Amino acid sequence: MSTAGSLSPVRGLEDSASPSRLKRPSLRQSVASGDGDPAETSSPPKKNISERPIGNKDTPKPSLIRPSPGKASTKPDRPNMPPPERPLQVKKTRKPQTGQVSTIRSPSTGSRYVSASSNMPDDLSPEQQAEIEARKVSKSSSTLRETIAKAKAARKAMAAGAKKESPQNQVYQALPSDAPLDSWAGGDDEDPFGQLPQGSNSLVMRKRVQTARANGQLNIAAFSLKEIPKEVLTMYDYDPESSANWFENVDLVKFNAADNELEQISDDTFPDINPEEFDPDSDERGLQFGGLETLDLHGNILKSIPMGLRRLQHLRTLNLSNNSLDMANIDIIAEIKSLTDLKLANNQLQGELTAVICRLPNLEFLDLRGNALTKLPDELVGLSSLRTLDVSENKFTSLPFEIICKLPLKTLNAQKNRLEGTLIPASVIKLETLQSLNIANNAVVVFSANDALELPDLHTLLIGVNRVTHLPCMTSWQSLITLSAEENQITELPQGFAELKSLKKADFTGNSLTQLDEKIGLMENLASLRVSNNPLRERKLLRMDTDDIKRDLRSRYEPDPQDTDDEGSVATQFTLAPESPALDGSWEIKPGGTLDKSYAEMTDLKVEQLEMIPSLDIRCLYLQHNELSCFPAPAIRMLAQSLVELDLSHNPMNGADFLSSPLELPKLQSLTLNADGLMSWEPLLSNLIAPSLTFLDISHNRLKGPLPNLRQTYPELKTLVASDNQIASLDFEAVKGLQVLELSNNDLDSLPPKIGLLAAGRSPQNWGNGSALRRFEVAGNRFRVPRWQVVAKGTDAILEFLRERIPISDLPEWEQEQEAPEEEF
Repeated sequence: MSTAGSLSPVRGLEDSASPSRLKRPSLRQSVASGDGDPAETSSPPKKNISERPIGNKDTPKPSLIRPSPGKASTKPDRPNMPPPERPLQVKKTRKPQTGQVSTIRSPSTGSRYVSASSNMPDDLSPEQQAEIEARKVSKSSSTLRETIAKAKAARKAMAAGAKKESPQNQVYQALPSDAPLDSWAGGDDEDPFGQLPQGSNSLVMRKRVQTARANGQLNIAAFSLKEIPKEVLTMYDYDPESSANWFENVDLVKFNAADNELEQISDDTFPDINPEEFDPDSDERGLQFGGLETLDLHGNILKSIPMGLRRLQHLRTLNLSNNSLDMANIDIIAEIKSLTDLKLANNQLQGELTAVICRLPNLEFLDLRGNALTKLPDELVGLSSLRTLDVSENKFTSLPFEIICKLPLKTLNAQKNRLEGTLIPASVIKLETLQSLNIANNAVVVFSANDALELPDLHTLLIGVNRVTHLPCMTSWQSLITLSAEENQITELPQGFAELKSLKKADFTGNSLTQLDEKIGLMENLASLRVSNNPLRERKLLRMDTDDIKRDLRSRYEPDPQDTDDEGSVATQFTLAPESPALDGSWEIKPGGTLDKSYAEMTDLKVEQLEMIPSLDIRCLYLQHNELSCFPAPAIRMLAQSLVELDLSHNPMNGADFLSSPLELPKLQSLTLNADGLMSWEPLLSNLIAPSLTFLDISHNRLKGPLPNLRQTYPELKTLVASDNQIASLDFEAVKGLQVLELSNNDLDSLPPKIGLLAAGRSPQNWGNGSALRRFEVAGNRFRVPRWQVVAKGTDAILEFLRERIPISDLPEWEQEQEAPEEEF
């Protein structure tokens, strides 16, 4: 056989460009004869193609056999055409497949009979016919794939060329190399909307839209947009050029278009369509953003909002601050029943706040600062879930505290208004849930007309730059941490101020104080006390820092022994000791029944020392900062019927028998044992009988193991301070019923999710016979869930985080009933 007859199809196609190298194939072994070897049978012989280059669509395809001389070709044959001076270079549309038999056929009629039904010569064997038919199918599908691939490659090549010539080359290089390009990418008009900032282009927008389809969060903030871009409006439309799979798209749940130049939002973005009446088969665009949970449009110039916002049934957070909205827009907002967080700060809300806003029963956070509001509606009580209210920088002259006291409000900010006269009327006796109150920069004269106002949960009070002359009794404000009362007209410290054990910062700068209570020197947690610009009688205090002030006041709180004026006595403080404890000024009972023997270097409190004092007069016994190695049980037992408060902190009670015998104190309410070196709960729980105990501070000790259920022993306990120990675990029963629990800086490795049921907004049946958990501090432990960002947000965030992770099977029956409406919603 001729060598040319055994060439592969690939080699044959490559050589066809040069006519001089073509050789006429031999016809002595025909495919039809079936005499050759298998390789020759499957590879039809090649013929000389009259020196024509292959690849031109006008050139007739070569035949597998010699055409019959008696029949003309279907296309004119040009045998006398001279060959070109050089081969014609034709770009290949696909690569020939190596090892496949060429199926090029002549359009002229061959010598074999071709069946009309199969379009295939009948003289071929069945195996050859099946092989040829399979190659046809394979060639058609592979050709389609190769055509698509080449088109994409050509489009990328065009984009690369435009990239080199574009003045915005830096923006292109900042994008990923595989950024999706549509049919007009790389053209002259890279910003058809005229909305993107200088140096950007719409590729950034399309990239963010593509990401939003995958994760449900779209951020187009600070793009100087004047309208919502078309890419956003059509982000869920079918795009044949997109490489993403349709089943990977998710609903948009977070949309941020803040800090743009939007004057209005078209109804196409949020169409006013009732989802229950919408026909999915109609051509009308539906609620493509109906799954939104967070919508942020602050920092624009909106004067109105689309009516379709009321159809967002899952929206929880809506931020419309820093726009130009008036009161009429609240009518639309009031129909979004699912809202929990609403921000309308710095708009054009004027006069009395419309009552329709009170139709939001789930609203927890309401920000109205920076408007021109003058009055809150009486229907405010309808906001039954409201936790935070910010009405600062408005024009209020008074606030309806008769209504506010009925709300579960925790934070109230009313600074920089026009508040005057009396802030809280006498009819308000208690603000049970309020934790932070800010009325700075107003003209308030009387903080509360009720001098016995109770604020048991208040952490922060800011009343600076007012005209307040007097503050109510603070005995019940035991949670207060920060008090800022600068630039007022206060003439004396409020009653109970020195008994605020949690107070850390107090600012009385620029008032009319003339003296300081000596008991301030015993306030261990007080880290900052400012009293400058006050007419104090002792001017030296104005130049001292907080530690020096406390040291000076503490030294004066223990007066020196007094000389006796009795006739015939020559005893002095230098010659004789006091004749009896009752004559020693250090054993004097202070007003309120307080016996303070702190910092006295005592190693024991003896019964003889108390015999001369009427035991029923002692209600508070302070023995901190001494050298006591155990409870002075015999002496304390003498005070059992009157003792309400006992402080034994900062004593070296290192042993396991710091309380070795039963001690019954039926009226004891407050016990402080911090920094005593205690290593076990057992002596306290086994021997101390205190059915009225409500406050226990046992922090800064060496307690290990799990937190015991203290309310089994002390059923009235509400506040437990056990920070800075080595407590390793706690369970739901140990926390249930407590109002304040501080476990910072311990060794906790996890938090039981069920503790989330103890929040103030849950069912009272969860609290047992106690109260809701209003303060829960767990920073500085070993656990990693929840993360420190959640812990830093405070009690509410921690309890909410835990509640969301409770299995349904662990919920009590009443909680399952409460959760049911949310699941249906």
